[in-house]
Amino acid sequence: MSSFIVEEGQFLHNSILLGVGITFLYDCLRIFRRVFPHHIFWVSVEDFFYWIFVSVSIFYLLYYENNGDFRWFAILGTLAGMFLFQKTLSPFFVKYISQLMLWMKKVVGKILGFLARPFGMAARAAGKKAASGNRKIRRVARILKKRLTVWGRTAKMELCKRHKKV
Repeated sequence: MSSFIVEEGQFLHNSILLGVGITFLYDCLRIFRRVFPHHIFWVSVEDFFYWIFVSVSIFYLLYYENNGDFRWFAILGTLAGMFLFQKTLSPFFVKYISQLMLWMKKVVGKILGFLARPFGMAARAAGKKAASGNRKIRRVARILKKRLTVWGRTAKMELCKRHKKV
């Protein structure tokens, strides 16, 4: 077999693997979005960087493996790899890995919640003490306000009496 044909076969093989890798990476991104839902802005940012990575990967394949020549069978090989992975492994991969990650997230959340319980109890106790102190401070402030108001009125009346006498 000619070395040229072997090189072309390796090039096609690499383009198919690139398609599989691209689809696998996007499935990982989909799993991440299922486990940690977030705003459309961040989804757009993730997609932007994903497509930059994909374009650089395809450019790398065409430039280094084929000396920069654009070959349709490389693009078709990439699309074939994407299609094969999408139709065979992708549905199971996304479904079951998402479920596993959600379960792990739930377990870790429960463990952290259990470990954080003493801190929550301490914070609630401190909050109750602070609320009790706030009530006392408010009561003292109300009494002072009433006394200051009475003293202020008394002072006004005294000043008015003295002003009329003069």
